[in-house]
Amino acid sequence: MNLNQPKVIIFDIDGVLIRIPHYFSQELENQGYTNAIESLNSFFNDGENDKCLEGKENAEKLIMPFLEKFGWKDTAENYFQQQFQFESNYLDKDFISSIQNFRSENIKCYLGTDQEKNRAKFLLENMNFREDFDGHFISCFVGYRKCHDNFWTHVLTELKKELQNIKLNEIVFFDDIQNNIDVASGYGIQAFLFTDMKKFDVDLNSLGLKNK
Repeated sequence: MNLNQPKVIIFDIDGVLIRIPHYFSQELENQGYTNAIESLNSFFNDGENDKCLEGKENAEKLIMPFLEKFGWKDTAENYFQQQFQFESNYLDKDFISSIQNFRSENIKCYLGTDQEKNRAKFLLENMNFREDFDGHFISCFVGYRKCHDNFWTHVLTELKKELQNIKLNEIVFFDDIQNNIDVASGYGIQAFLFTDMKKFDVDLNSLGLKNK
């Protein structure tokens, strides 16, 4: 491995590994659920959802009143299963193959993502992310989202336990939200804003890597 190459790469999921064309609420509107978009936007943009992402509240419990607003008759569990399945259809499998190539070159690859517990379980178990990555930093387990300093202090503490001599500039992070990039960069991590695969390839090249 080139000595200038990173030893760790952390990947966001939504907007990076999974890139959906539209939210699941649009699918529900297409199925005839009027006001699904408005109701679900209210939930996902609500401060209560942030508590779910930080593992402090149960999303299945909190989302139910928002589902009822547009006439959802089934359980919250069933709603989430349908949403997660829809989103999983847009996993970039070539991206996952590239990650396996990085791992074969002794580059540790981790997930760094904001998720509530139900989706975290789906991603790790149903989508096999537990096997596809060397580890994960997921907000509902960490207790903080990526926009918080405490998320990154946790990440660095855990990485140094596993790779004692790792330097900050040997850690790379890809995310599609600029604020998350800014916070990670503040710790000396090489953080790159993901916009599309073309820019990703350019950023990899700057790290001495290629997207095979």
